[in-house]
Amino acid sequence: MSHTPARPARPTRRTLLTGAAATAAAAMTAAATGTAHAAAARPTPARRPAARTPKALLIGLDGCMLDRVAEADAPHLHRLIAGGLRAPGTIPYAFTLSGPGWSTLATGVWPTKHGVRDNTFRGQRFATYPDALTRVEHARPALRTYAVSSWPQLTSATGGGPLFSPAVDVRVAPPGSAYDAGTTRDAVARLSATDAPDASFIQLDNIDHAGHASGGASRAYLEAIAGADAQVGQMLTAITTRPTHAAEDWLIMVTADHGHTDAGGHGGTSAREKQTFVIAHGTGFAPGSTGTSRMVDVAPTLLTHLGIAIDPRWHLDGASLR
Repeated sequence: MSHTPARPARPTRRTLLTGAAATAAAAMTAAATGTAHAAAARPTPARRPAARTPKALLIGLDGCMLDRVAEADAPHLHRLIAGGLRAPGTIPYAFTLSGPGWSTLATGVWPTKHGVRDNTFRGQRFATYPDALTRVEHARPALRTYAVSSWPQLTSATGGGPLFSPAVDVRVAPPGSAYDAGTTRDAVARLSATDAPDASFIQLDNIDHAGHASGGASRAYLEAIAGADAQVGQMLTAITTRPTHAAEDWLIMVTADHGHTDAGGHGGTSAREKQTFVIAHGTGFAPGSTGTSRMVDVAPTLLTHLGIAIDPRWHLDGASLR
């Protein structure tokens, strides 16, 4: 008698559903585990550094010549040059005087527009072509602006001035007896303050005085550069020792309104008198870089560093050096 083997029991619907659920659960667990492993293996994105607050300092050394800076005992200026841009320039107009020089540097336009052709400031058109600090106030009035000068025509209503308008938050012209020492004291105090200016202009005058008294080729002229360099060093120390310095993005520019003859004096068209320059140190200026500059490029460089876009309706003649 043959024996028919018994068939294995057919799984019930409940058994099938239970098995499917277990399989799905296992798959989900594996997927979750894989995702967790992938997440653990994926590097955490680096945190983007916080944006630093832009600040700009423009230092004007009246009558200074760049080739004489190289010869002088001027370690602070030399360090700025080594750490940034060295850009000599040439004055393209015939009257190498302080009035048109500082007006051109401050406004970003040539004398054909700002109208200043001598030290009386007669014919000035600053209402149409204001200084860069005034443009800062118009564009971003919350920013703090400051101008101080040993030559009072730049910051006070003296001798046809001022160049810098009443819109600038603080304008200082130290007493004549204080001269560059007074200008430096005021600048250091303000640059050290908690509410330091966001945009500053500081003019020192003694190099020009030495040029007139002793000539651009004299030892006295080199000593005047050394003295101004020490004062620039005080300003730089005021900036770098600020408690908030690490969170600030400082642009420092040093420039001049004209040069001097070897015998002394300026106002003419010789190559020595027509010398000017820009030293620029800060973001966007590679250490040891060289180039050429135009006086009208200074104001746009300051404005763009502060995040102020150049409006074509301003009709500036310059462009940012960066």
